Amino acid sequence: MGTISKTLVQKHYSPSYIINIIITLALMFGFGFLPPFATLTPVGMRILGVFLGVVYGYSTCDVVWPSLFAILAYGISGYTTMGEAITSMMGHTVVFQSIVCFIAAGALTHYGFGKWFIRWSLTKKIFQGKPLLYVWAFITLFGLSAVVINQIPLAILLYAIWNDIADSCGYPKNSSFRYVGMGGILLGTILGGGMIPYQSWMLGLADTWVSVTGQPLNFGLMGVMTGICTVLILTLYVLASKYVFHVDYSIMEAFDVEKLGEESKRLRPRSKRIIIVYLITVVAVILGSTLPNTAFGNFINNTLTVAGVFCLGAAVLLIMPSGEGDGKGCIVFSEVKDTAISWQVIFMCAVTLPVATAVTSDATGIVPWLSGVFSPIFEGQSALFILVFTIILSIILTNVGSNIAFGAAMIPIIAPFVMQSGMDPQFAGAALIYIIGIGMVLPGASAPASIFHSQESLPNGAMRIKVTLFGCACVLVVSIPVFSIFALLLG
Repeated sequence: MGTISKTLVQKHYSPSYIINIIITLALMFGFGFLPPFATLTPVGMRILGVFLGVVYGYSTCDVVWPSLFAILAYGISGYTTMGEAITSMMGHTVVFQSIVCFIAAGALTHYGFGKWFIRWSLTKKIFQGKPLLYVWAFITLFGLSAVVINQIPLAILLYAIWNDIADSCGYPKNSSFRYVGMGGILLGTILGGGMIPYQSWMLGLADTWVSVTGQPLNFGLMGVMTGICTVLILTLYVLASKYVFHVDYSIMEAFDVEKLGEESKRLRPRSKRIIIVYLITVVAVILGSTLPNTAFGNFINNTLTVAGVFCLGAAVLLIMPSGEGDGKGCIVFSEVKDTAISWQVIFMCAVTLPVATAVTSDATGIVPWLSGVFSPIFEGQSALFILVFTIILSIILTNVGSNIAFGAAMIPIIAPFVMQSGMDPQFAGAALIYIIGIGMVLPGASAPASIFHSQESLPNGAMRIKVTLFGCACVLVVSIPVFSIFALLLG
């Protein structure tokens, strides 16, 4: 009985977690009872409370249960009805698109594409005797591949492979090699996944930016800028980490690729078909945004829509023969459904996009107040100052709380000043959307961050913070000059 009692006590919530639950719920359901201030309306106070509660809950507690309470608080806020709240949240096009994207991207990992790609790309003669180049290639190649492969299942696979590399090379359990490598995987997959906002919540931010500025984002131009940033950031991260964290990369030369297993020696037929169809959908979306005034662009953007393109791709893969003679489709939903879809991301998208939109609506009076706060900072400043400040503010806010919520709230505040400065809004919009996704430092900053900070092989919380802060510093050092140069030359 003593052992059972002790076990039960150890499983109780910690006092700090209970306090965070209380604060989250108090913000969602109690903040609205405070008297309105400045230009805020009573409805605005309630919506602001839901927004603050979501940000706090995601940052300190969890994702799913704060999302469910946020749906309830949003539904009784007076801004909308409960039925409309559920419809606008769970029926949001970005939520639907995320689900169908997860089906295809998750299937790639499930059917062994990642392991095959590791063997194919990283076991070349070019890496023999060059461990630093090996590490750079590992992080950069897979970071860039996150453009088409969902970053969450990809990162999970790469964490496992990196631990396998560390074990096979004989690195200690708490070595800086593990922290720097897995921190690089987190940074790389986040950067790669945010290069072109053609899916998930980043697409929602892109749509919001377009609706506020009245000018569509050129995904092709954004891809060039963010692609350069991604490669340079990861290069700086790998090179500088050797000296900042004193990583001994030389002992990893003994990595045995046979540990990846026999199945990694060839790419399965169904994996080939999945990647081909998925790449076609990605290219179609990118071309649609790059050629907006053509018949093709109008069909993709206005008739089929981005969500429809990915829905079509997933549907085709579910019925297309696998090519493996098993009488099944390329994707067998019953095989991938439990691992392919990240419900944390789905709930995050479902809640934060409508709530952030409500925060910035005329009915709340919040935007005039926020504009008044930031006006002294932005008013009369040059376009370059506004761009640099946008990048710095984005990297700070995305690591304080929900990147989705903060990104959506920043757009209507910054966009008017960008337009007034005369700068092409392409550059500030691309910088904001790219940088706001780099939530790494705190577990609640993003879904990828929560997965990274929950890794059992990285028990030292202080070291995790140091590695992710170092990654954010690399982002600032590279992104500020790159976006500034493009804005000065082309803006």
